[in-house]
Amino acid sequence: MEIELLKTFLLAAKKENFREAAEELMMTQSAVTKQIQKLEKVLNIQLFDRVQKRVVLNANGHYFLPRAIQLIAFEEQIVQEMNAFQAGYSQKVSIGVAPQIANSTLPLIIQLFKQLQPDVIIQIDILPSNEIGEAVFRQQIDIGLSKVPSTRELLTTMIANEPVMIVGPKPFDRDDFHLLIKTFPIYTHAFSPYWEQIERQLPRGCQIERLNQTEVIKTFIKQGMGIAFLPKSVVQTEVENGVLFAQIPQIGDDILSATFVHTKYTHPLINRFIQACITIYKK
Repeated sequence: MEIELLKTFLLAAKKENFREAAEELMMTQSAVTKQIQKLEKVLNIQLFDRVQKRVVLNANGHYFLPRAIQLIAFEEQIVQEMNAFQAGYSQKVSIGVAPQIANSTLPLIIQLFKQLQPDVIIQIDILPSNEIGEAVFRQQIDIGLSKVPSTRELLTTMIANEPVMIVGPKPFDRDDFHLLIKTFPIYTHAFSPYWEQIERQLPRGCQIERLNQTEVIKTFIKQGMGIAFLPKSVVQTEVENGVLFAQIPQIGDDILSATFVHTKYTHPLINRFIQACITIYKK
């Protein structure tokens, strides 16, 4: 439905006079009449009754009037939102985040992002890392923050590639690595991309327990129930507070854990979010 037809209808409805409406719109009276007739044809109803030389809104016209006002207001809102989007501003952005990130670096990322983009409203969905790429691809979320790459064709930025630490409940030296893995159960996250690399270098007979919640793993470690291999950022706060203890394991090749931002398109707002992520992980 053409917006210009609606605007002509609103003015004609207000004045109930096509000539006066035409003068204000700087059109001919016949042009106004044709636009009203075109709108009536689209709606398949008559909006005005012609009474001698006057036009009067009929019941259909009165019913349609508030809806026409809503349509025009909606059109103006869309134009404003698109102009804001093009200028690099948006009122709302949805972010899908893996639990491992949500429980560690996400609060710092959001705080910095809000400083860079103070007008934005952020919606956060906690999703498994292996589901985030698909959610971005289907445009269920605007930005994905994940520990795994996506198989979908997306714009992906690696924002961090940090060391994986061996984490225990008590202080230990790097030389204690082989004793630790033989003495304690080893907890691993069910969706850790780096785990296969670790497992190939572990001796036979290690007791391995798979869990799907990093927070549960850290709780078990605090209780002295085992050890784990976790990314540095995931345990950094607990290590700084002396609640957990971590070292880079002596395991041959360095084990690294990547973090990715997945998006469907580029945009200044997304660039600011990526900037915030990189800044936080560098700290």
